[in-house]
Amino acid sequence: MAMSELWIPEVIVCFFLVLPLFRPLVKALWPLDGLVWLPLAAVVITAGIFPAYGFRPECLPILLFALIYTIANLDSIFSSIRSQPSDAFRDRNPLLTVFAFITLGAAIFTMFAFLPRAGSYPETETARLLKVPGDGVGRDYYLQIYGQSGRPIIFLVPPELGSSASMKLVCSTLGSKGYTVVTYSRKDFDLPFIDENGKKHFSLLLKMPGYLYASLMGTRFASANGRGKAMEAERRADIEYLLPRLYGLTGETDFEPILLAGYGAGGSALAYLNDKGGFGSNNNVLGIIAVESRLWSSYETETSVVYKNSSTRGFSYRILTEIVDRLTNLLPKTLKRTKTLLPSANLPILYLISGSALNYPLLDYGRGKNPYQAIFDTGRLSSGPIALAAIKEAGPLDYQDFPLTHPVYSFSLPGQLSDAINAISDTAGIIGNFASLLIEQSVQAEPAGPAGPEDDELQQPVKDIPPRSPINGDLYFESRTMTWLELK
Repeated sequence: MAMSELWIPEVIVCFFLVLPLFRPLVKALWPLDGLVWLPLAAVVITAGIFPAYGFRPECLPILLFALIYTIANLDSIFSSIRSQPSDAFRDRNPLLTVFAFITLGAAIFTMFAFLPRAGSYPETETARLLKVPGDGVGRDYYLQIYGQSGRPIIFLVPPELGSSASMKLVCSTLGSKGYTVVTYSRKDFDLPFIDENGKKHFSLLLKMPGYLYASLMGTRFASANGRGKAMEAERRADIEYLLPRLYGLTGETDFEPILLAGYGAGGSALAYLNDKGGFGSNNNVLGIIAVESRLWSSYETETSVVYKNSSTRGFSYRILTEIVDRLTNLLPKTLKRTKTLLPSANLPILYLISGSALNYPLLDYGRGKNPYQAIFDTGRLSSGPIALAAIKEAGPLDYQDFPLTHPVYSFSLPGQLSDAINAISDTAGIIGNFASLLIEQSVQAEPAGPAGPEDDELQQPVKDIPPRSPINGDLYFESRTMTWLELK
């Protein structure tokens, strides 16, 4: 269902909840015993919003209110089932009614304040949908391809939460800027995944707590970090499977230049593949962008202190140290960053992080206090062409479509600055500008003429370079090898 229609069921829910509350105050409503069923209907409609429109956090307060209201009126509902009129509503405490109105008003305000605004930023490019059978049981890929063929390619690895469904506006904007954008979702991994008919599937809701645990605690505790590393491994398998097939899947006949961009675990997977020279065999991959990645593989578990029982110690001391050892093993294992595990850069890489990362001390070398510290360490300690960028107004989820489709996320997870910006336009601008810069550099680095037929086949064709776009947000930029002026 279209996101712009969400207000319709929300208005119906409000009507179904407000009318029974007014019943004690409006004498004309007293004979209408069927009103006792309206809160239950409101529960059903509100619950139906989630499978129809996806997870809508702003609807949770009114769902909770409707559920409590329904439970509180179960006696009236049972009386209605037995066809026995009930006038219990007349005995309702006036203060309780006032409190109910205030609570419902707050829930209604929350629901409508965070209505999606995607209609104000429509998709300019329509995606072509394509199913790609995978190499394992259930490992099917569903590609969405934006833009015409014969253009530079941006291969975008989607985030774990929201997947490619949360990237439609970003991809569409990049497609309108002159790129062929390829993203995907995977049947057994992404939440949701979009099939070849464009239908969203939320069959992996039970995986959401694990994804959230890794995202929030993957730089602090070993168990969450292990989940993060497993997600990086999954994304690496996706990249290694799809990238060699990219030209054939998009219908390209020429070897167009490619920019690889990855969100979350996908960005980390790209960074480590780049570190290992994983793209050296494909001379058309020009660079990488890692968006809101955590580099979970740069952490390792801290070893706990081992108490050695000496034969010279007394029995009570040995018992005490054994108890301490057992209790220590029950505590969550913490992590430490390791410089040797930070990824270097063979190809240029840009780490795009949220403005909230700048709220932490940038030189904090404590352990686990700054979830972005591995990114800052990589930029300062690793070798190769590495750059860090952050839109100060952007929160952790603002580089997806969420500022317009789920404004509550931007409100709950703000950036360093609270000024309003078009984060979707700026996200597409940064990705597109970085791609444009790398294409320009590759063209300038081409030799004047091929030495022979074999060299001619390896050269990338010189084509129109997509223009760069202005960035409206306040940008933080850090690099030893380039300046932000090059990307403007």
